[in-house]
Amino acid sequence: MGPIILLGMLEFVRCALVISLLPLYGQYAAGFSLGTVGAAISLHYLSDNLFRLPAGWVNDRVGGKRLLLIGMVLSGLGIYLMYARWNTPVFLLGAVLFGLGVSPIWPVVTSTVAASTSMDKIGQAMSRVFMAWLIGSGLGPVLVNFLIGQSYALAFWSLLGVMGSALLITAFSRFPLAAAEASKDFIAFLRELLQEFISLRVLYPGMLMQTVSIGILLPVIAVYGRTVFDLSAEEFSYLLIGGGAFTVLLLAPAGKLADSLGVKRPLVIGFFGAAFLLALLPLQRTLIPALVIAALIGMAYAFILPAWNGLIARVLSPERRGSMWAVFMTIEGLGTALGAYAGGMVWEGFGQQAPFFLSALILVVMAVFYWSSDLDRLMRVNGNRPEV
Repeated sequence: MGPIILLGMLEFVRCALVISLLPLYGQYAAGFSLGTVGAAISLHYLSDNLFRLPAGWVNDRVGGKRLLLIGMVLSGLGIYLMYARWNTPVFLLGAVLFGLGVSPIWPVVTSTVAASTSMDKIGQAMSRVFMAWLIGSGLGPVLVNFLIGQSYALAFWSLLGVMGSALLITAFSRFPLAAAEASKDFIAFLRELLQEFISLRVLYPGMLMQTVSIGILLPVIAVYGRTVFDLSAEEFSYLLIGGGAFTVLLLAPAGKLADSLGVKRPLVIGFFGAAFLLALLPLQRTLIPALVIAALIGMAYAFILPAWNGLIARVLSPERRGSMWAVFMTIEGLGTALGAYAGGMVWEGFGQQAPFFLSALILVVMAVFYWSSDLDRLMRVNGNRPEV
């Protein structure tokens, strides 16, 4: 359980930073523009994704413990540099170091879980991995907002405390080496990935753009709540809870619906619904309707998540599933990074409503893209899996 707990802790810190702490601290305490904050979030995701695949290969060669120990030291240093607010280059350097430091966590944890779990129980083990991710990424932004209400210093030092605790857990956890992969050189490893990457190319435009739409909102959502609704950090936490709680509660029934109807219809309905609600959100001027819309957006994403993961699970070949998940996460992270940068720029250039409308427009395009894509053929080509 040690590696899975580590994943939850690092995602707790990551999401606390990028969703709540950095936008508010950078804008209201450090005096940086929202464009600079967006660039910092973007650089964090870029460095994370650029080094994730090499980190997976190094993990196969030397094991994950040393990678994680070095990464956590770098991440802690990055958090401190962002807090120190000496100047813009140092602030951005801190974001890069933090992204570099957390880049090994997913390849290390997934390979560790796979190496230590029998294949007849791998599904249960991976579900615990994603549960840790959901809990950590959900609690981070919520709890850090209560700390921000006391002081930004308390929020930053608390996150550094979490990183220190994760460092200790890493030091006393076991991370087995995946010997089968260690025998392959990096070029052969990339060649195998490229072959499967090409066969699944229809997924990548949608995979990239749906995460762009989410990334657009990352640097602006907390500032929007403060600017339009005069929300305190604690009150913004309740807004996040409203959307997140509905998402979690509906994931199981939405997953059953995706299994019975196929993934296409829930996916398209979810994207259209989320787009419509995101376009409505910036038109609200009172808090209660905004809370209701946030909850409904959570419901829409409850349809999207199991449908999307069901699609991915059906098209991946079992022998390269872990490696391809790393590639998919890199593409999604790139989309989030591009979106975060665009969100800050669009806010400054076109006003506070513009990021929401742009995100909604992208989701509409994605709904049309998935509706018009021949996903049935993709299923048949990749192993005669159930149709969508």
